[in-house]
Amino acid sequence: MAAGWFPASAFDCLCADCHTKKRYFSQLFAAESTTAAIQHLVEFHKVKRPSVLANEDDGIEPNSTAEAFQLVMPFNEDEYKQKLIDWVIKLRLSYREVADKATSELLTYGKPSLARLLPTHHSTLSQWVKDSLAARLPFIIGLVQSALSNINLSIDGWRAHNRREYVAVCAHFVDGHGHPRTLLLGFPRRHGGHTGDDLAALVKPVILQYSIGEKFGSFVMDNAADNGKCLEALQRSFASIDPEADRIRCIGHIINLVVKALLFGEGVGAWEKKLIQASEEQPAALWSLKGVIGKLHNLVSYINRNDARREVSRARMRVTKTSDGKLFVGVLLKDGGIRWNATYYMVERALKCRPAIDLYQAQWKCSDKNDKHRNDFLTEADWHELELFYTLLQPFEQLTKRLQGRADGEGNEGGQGSVWQVLYAMDFLLTKLESVKEEIDIMDVDGDCALPPYYSCGVLAAWSKINTYYELTDQSPIYRMAIALHPAYQFEYFREKWWKREEWIKTAEKELTVYYDRFAAITVASENVDQAETSRSSSPTIDDEFDAWGHTTDRPHRGKRRKVETEWEMWIKQVPSKEDMNVKNPLAWWVDRRHVWPVHSKLALNIFSAPAMSAEPERVFSDGSELITDKRNGLGDDTVEAEMIQKNWITSEIFRGVAIPQGLYKLPN
Repeated sequence: MAAGWFPASAFDCLCADCHTKKRYFSQLFAAESTTAAIQHLVEFHKVKRPSVLANEDDGIEPNSTAEAFQLVMPFNEDEYKQKLIDWVIKLRLSYREVADKATSELLTYGKPSLARLLPTHHSTLSQWVKDSLAARLPFIIGLVQSALSNINLSIDGWRAHNRREYVAVCAHFVDGHGHPRTLLLGFPRRHGGHTGDDLAALVKPVILQYSIGEKFGSFVMDNAADNGKCLEALQRSFASIDPEADRIRCIGHIINLVVKALLFGEGVGAWEKKLIQASEEQPAALWSLKGVIGKLHNLVSYINRNDARREVSRARMRVTKTSDGKLFVGVLLKDGGIRWNATYYMVERALKCRPAIDLYQAQWKCSDKNDKHRNDFLTEADWHELELFYTLLQPFEQLTKRLQGRADGEGNEGGQGSVWQVLYAMDFLLTKLESVKEEIDIMDVDGDCALPPYYSCGVLAAWSKINTYYELTDQSPIYRMAIALHPAYQFEYFREKWWKREEWIKTAEKELTVYYDRFAAITVASENVDQAETSRSSSPTIDDEFDAWGHTTDRPHRGKRRKVETEWEMWIKQVPSKEDMNVKNPLAWWVDRRHVWPVHSKLALNIFSAPAMSAEPERVFSDGSELITDKRNGLGDDTVEAEMIQKNWITSEIFRGVAIPQGLYKLPN
């Protein structure tokens, strides 16, 4: 018998390993202490005491028996191999380097038995990566299927370093626990053309793989016409898709077009095409057509093109202070000519280093007879115009950063980067442009030329561009519904901001009511089907029927019947309370009120889980540039997709606490 942890008298010992392997000559014996059992494990099974193992293998001296036994932990081969694969994926390690003998020697140092768990060839590791994706897919499919919201998709294309093209299909939804999720679902290779039908052919298999067909939300894509054709092609396979109503135009792309119109004026597309096709000597002449922005670009390009000139520029910075009175020694930033934010940072750095640039220009000496570069030197009027551009560009730059934030960011769910901010941001930016436009209009009447002509033309071009895309938002009710469902704004936002356009407000209210009624009808019908299936599986008993017989729900109402308001009719009459006006996290707000607003909350979760821009595919592409390099440009398309998808899942920590499938990987003999 045992007293506490110690045996009070002789007892029988049964060796589990011997019993399992049917070694009956040594599995059972009597003993008065654990010494015999320990000796048996050492002699027959080469199993040493934890303290001995620790001392021999690791040089660790356990402080207690408990610590000694903690040093020995159960070893799971599948879990070890999964950790190995995740290590390779997360750090973008080369398969050949991982399968190299030197890596194996390092990983098995002091533990030679681990060698059988390591890949001996790069193709083996490639297969393990694909097997890992196949094993994880059912969990992700279940996560998507159990979502509380519909599945919103952001889709974009990318050309890799090796000239191969891929399409990223990202999902945005609220999971069964009320947490927003953003996951990469597919990364197919694009072999064909760039038409809408070609894109739909790549997206459709991803939709089918995750069974999203019954849970479609919005599609976040850029403004290319082929994206509209893609949704029309998908509609032929999935009738629930509305190519206009379900399409969210990426606000980042809209801002990019508006700002490029501001910086480069009308016809920027044709000018960029000439710039791409230009020979080595032509770009400077093309840039000179673009006012003060072109002059600054040419000046910075001239200084940065030569190391000696860069050092002269640094020398000027060492003896001058920046515009804010500080010392800065660095390089002038040059824009890329394509993305506008690079131009913004070029202007910002130039304004900061104006004293050094002025000194550089004043002391510049022509190295040859051709002094054409002097034409790009900045005058006092040029600096004033750059200040105007910089001031007007600031809200565009700040909003771009804000809107590209993840709508599922911790503590910020649905607060930043969500679709409700699209119309809100366009309203805000439109007021900034209109304030300058009003000043320009007044100048035209008075004949005063206080604002530089190039700057004025850019403002008018940007104002025209943003109005064009503002009108396109009327094609989808999602933009307006997103603000109307935000507890801090509600429909009162339109009554306050658009009070001069009463007809627009009335039209918006009617269209949103129709949109809500259609959604409510589909939601109620779906719930009735679920209830009918439940009732068929559990038919009511006589007792249930007897208890329900006395209820008054079927009794004719006496007197005049009162009209029952829908959730939308009650909501649209409301004005945000002081408490609701401070709500920064609308998605969490609606999750907490699902039982108060059962239909409304479902619509809100669908909308607030949708992003404002297709920034997630851009993040995927940025990560992909680390996978497809000069050293790794021979990876198969299926391997690339398996790595890209799992890297996204691992980074999102979606598998935290999820068990590793057993027997997943075939081990060598």
